[in-house]
Amino acid sequence: MLKTKMYVRCPADQESMYEPRIFVCGQIINIDEFKRTVSVKVHDPFGHLLFFEDLPKGVIELPLGSVDRCSFFIGSIVVYKGSSYKVLSCQKCKDDYYKYYIQNFDDTSVVKVPEADVIAAFNNGQVDPCVQLKNYEFQNPAWYLGRAVVAKSMDILENSIYGFKELAGSKIYLMPHQVNTIMRCLQESPCRYMLADEVGMGKTIEAISVYKIYTMNQSNKKALIVVPQVLKEQWISELLLKFNIPNGMGKNNNSVTVKTLQELSEKDLFTDWDFVIVDEVHKYLFSQSEYEKLHKISTLAKNILLLSATPVQQKKEEYLDLLRLLLPQKYNSFSVEKFGKLIAKQSKIIQKTALILDDLGDFEEEINSLAESAHDSEECEELFEEIHEDLEEICDELDDDKLNELLQQIKYENDDLGVYTIKVIISYICSNYQIESNIIRNRRKILESTDEDVQLMASRDLIELTYLTDNEGNPYEQLSYNVFAHWIIKGLESGILDVELDIKPLLSRFFSSPWAFYKQAKSSKMDGSILDNIRKWLESEQFNVDHINDILDDPDKYADSYASRLVIVINALYDDFYDQKIVLFTNYAETFDVYRKALTKVFPEEEVSFFGASMSTEEIELNAYRFQTQDECRIMLCDSTGGEGRNFQCADYIVHIDLPWDASAIEQRIGRLDRLERDMSRPVVYSVVVHTKDTFEEALFSFFKDGLKIFNHSLSGMEIIMKEINDEIISAINDDFKYGLFDRIPKIVELATTMRDAIRKEQNFDAAGFIYRPMYAELRKLIEYYSQNENVLFASTMSNWASLAGFRGSEKKNGEITYSATSFSAKAAINSQLIPPRWDEYLNTAQNQFLMNVQNAYDKSMARKTQDRAIRGTFSRKLAIENDYLHFFAPGDEVFDCIVDNAINSCKGCSSAFATFCRINWIGLIFTWSIAPDTSYLLDNGVSIYAMSPYRNYLFSEQVIIPVSISNVDELDDETIIREYTEIINRGFNAKSNLVHLGKRSHEARFLKDTIKGRNIDWFKEKFGGENWEDYVLSARKYSHEKALEILKKRSNIRGAREEMERTLSARVANSEFYGLNDEGIEQLKQTQKIVLDAIKHPKIHLESVSFIMMIGERNE
Repeated sequence: MLKTKMYVRCPADQESMYEPRIFVCGQIINIDEFKRTVSVKVHDPFGHLLFFEDLPKGVIELPLGSVDRCSFFIGSIVVYKGSSYKVLSCQKCKDDYYKYYIQNFDDTSVVKVPEADVIAAFNNGQVDPCVQLKNYEFQNPAWYLGRAVVAKSMDILENSIYGFKELAGSKIYLMPHQVNTIMRCLQESPCRYMLADEVGMGKTIEAISVYKIYTMNQSNKKALIVVPQVLKEQWISELLLKFNIPNGMGKNNNSVTVKTLQELSEKDLFTDWDFVIVDEVHKYLFSQSEYEKLHKISTLAKNILLLSATPVQQKKEEYLDLLRLLLPQKYNSFSVEKFGKLIAKQSKIIQKTALILDDLGDFEEEINSLAESAHDSEECEELFEEIHEDLEEICDELDDDKLNELLQQIKYENDDLGVYTIKVIISYICSNYQIESNIIRNRRKILESTDEDVQLMASRDLIELTYLTDNEGNPYEQLSYNVFAHWIIKGLESGILDVELDIKPLLSRFFSSPWAFYKQAKSSKMDGSILDNIRKWLESEQFNVDHINDILDDPDKYADSYASRLVIVINALYDDFYDQKIVLFTNYAETFDVYRKALTKVFPEEEVSFFGASMSTEEIELNAYRFQTQDECRIMLCDSTGGEGRNFQCADYIVHIDLPWDASAIEQRIGRLDRLERDMSRPVVYSVVVHTKDTFEEALFSFFKDGLKIFNHSLSGMEIIMKEINDEIISAINDDFKYGLFDRIPKIVELATTMRDAIRKEQNFDAAGFIYRPMYAELRKLIEYYSQNENVLFASTMSNWASLAGFRGSEKKNGEITYSATSFSAKAAINSQLIPPRWDEYLNTAQNQFLMNVQNAYDKSMARKTQDRAIRGTFSRKLAIENDYLHFFAPGDEVFDCIVDNAINSCKGCSSAFATFCRINWIGLIFTWSIAPDTSYLLDNGVSIYAMSPYRNYLFSEQVIIPVSISNVDELDDETIIREYTEIINRGFNAKSNLVHLGKRSHEARFLKDTIKGRNIDWFKEKFGGENWEDYVLSARKYSHEKALEILKKRSNIRGAREEMERTLSARVANSEFYGLNDEGIEQLKQTQKIVLDAIKHPKIHLESVSFIMMIGERNE
């Protein structure tokens, strides 16, 4: 029964008020029972009715029977007491009014309010699709098919764990470990975590994602990001290009300040920052003054993320220092001795678990080789017993009731010989018996490959380019090296030279170019005779630059020139890598300038690009844009600034013109190509290293190649000992410049091997805690399912929906699309009531300004006309990741959100009726249902909706399709009908589609022209409608609801959620007892878990759409 202050959906179709397809939402202000009319106030709190002249405004009077009761869309924006709120959940009361939980946009407070007190806009108003169906409100199949595709992906985002949607809106590939990290960081307040992932696992991405989600519903928050100088530009770039977060003031008056530690002012040190991120924090452990600054910042900060190399237990002093930065109130009072006892306890567990993991690998291998006869194998049985005995030993040590209970569940008789349960136990031990649970360590091991042996991260390979300097080929380089080496030896013997201050800068430059070396040598303590030799070497190399084309064309004539680093490199680019994308790196501006001249002489202008500190920002971005987007641009020359986080994954080869002494700097270079989001159709990153034979450079190269194996493997946890490694290099030079480093290599290899072995055990321990955890499987399923739906069909559907809804972009075949202010047509948009972005505000964001400037500069350089006030982007994640300069239309972007909001938060496409050619004959209704936990129940019990996050994915998140037959002469089963329906959806809709819109209010029958003579809708009513239509629709709905609920509950893993909760709870209790630490949050966790589990057990089921479909199996030609 309708009452005043209720919201209703009202017809607003000027074409036909009796068969409307356009509606508005309004609030009843009066009901006239005598006239049988209702007066409705159409609200416009955001001023959007300006777009739609023909829609009703203010108070309208309508026949009582023409309006339908409606609720608000979940996620829609409403106004309450003058402020904007987001609708979180809806409850129907006994008096038939609705009550809503809504969240304030400014302070994120949540309140429960009656609908009478809320102002909802004209384009809100949700009705059950069956109301539309029984009223013959059959919308064009184009809307229905489009919405089906969009809703499928958006349902995954809306019903996934907290933070997944925001992560999906960033220019990154989605990885289970990253989702898990973000989820963990945001579960607790305050958020104080150390992200200690191995290099290449995306710590920066994780940290920025956590910050972005933290500020999503916040305003006026101040964030500080402390980074090393060499990474500052990388951070600023990633914040802006991947996450649309500017350095400075941003959305909702939240500000981000990116500074190096040296740039911090006294005011910065004493500011109560709301959020702090510190990158490469382990590098500040060895400077007392730097450490104290960070400790002061951490003590005052509300939330902090420390990004560190993975702490190694053998370095317990450094480990404790890191923890004192992370949780000063907890660890300031810890002595090294007390902490060492905790380390010793965990070391025992790690050692024992390492043995079990090795045995488990053998056990699985044996099972796979024997297949069905594995149960009868003595080898299998022996391995099982060994694993079981070792687990028993650990269980006795830990005395954990839950662990003992899990141990009893291991059965050799199980189909998998107990492997799954063994993995669950190992996961339980590895994830819960960590000294500090606020350290998150993700290991590269978890990304080595998928279960199907699909490679997820690039491998590395090495190519050596060597040359020998001698008296014939390159006499002046040889002579310069000899006198230079003699000068070093004499200087060390007399004590007048310091390796770090005097020798290292000169040596590094010598093995780069004579230009770089000569500049440094002039300001050193060298005498004039040495400088004379260097000048002669420089002159001979200048000859090579001036005659480089002749040298390449006639190598026999200029054979001596090939004993030159520059000629070797240019020749390799010219001959060996002529069809490859290549990045060249040098650390020195002088070397950069000379190579730039040489490359420009040899290669056409369109083939080469440059990235150097001496270039303007516009020049740099234009060159990077060309290298990323143009196939013909295949060579990129960089100085040290090019190693700062730039995305050059389009290349496969990296040429090291010179070698930095710091392995981390080499890792930075390789990391420009070996990225987490790299296209695995090109699975190898090649390092091309140029070095001279029989010199210090060869020793340094051998040290990196054989000692650290950096050109074939990631540093993988070794970063924490890099200072020791660098000290060894300095020490070796001091002992013996000529042979010291060669002699020291075996010792360093031994040190590295020992450390790698210890780290490997810790890595396996950490990795097992994640990949063997049942939750990991759920995260994998979530990401794989979303990725399957985020495809070409989704991208084309988004642009097609926008076009239908009056927002038409200009598309290219490669997936690029351009939107501008002229893309929106209010006349075309009236059917869908799409609200376009505020275009000027949208274009003026820092990210869009940056992208447009680069794109416009490129168009200008190519003498192309630039489209005014336009943004070029894509709905394709792959395309967006590969091109930093292409905007990504994804969740959180105004263009994407306005399209999705229109497709999901409207009734367009929720009800349809159409006929189509298929492989089967069938007529009936197709119901699409989705499921969500009972959010209102959580909020009624004082539990945050975010508490659901770790367990949300145990609730089945896929849509459920239920067919209800009207005519099924072939007695087809549901699976066959659903498969055919899915094919229809996947085909999508276009003008040539073989579909007949049965709800059309005119005649257009296509292949049914012999059947339908008048208006399509009249034929449908006569054939299938009538007095029983409404009853049939409602009974079909009831049947499909019951069946969908049964399927959804059956496919949800309620037991898994309960077990995960039990494991988490019991582990916190056992962990605090084992390490003797106090955990005050256990009781609160227990109560929260009970409420969350109840909300999962009794989910809410929602009808997404319903359609009448005639599937016609044979085409009548």
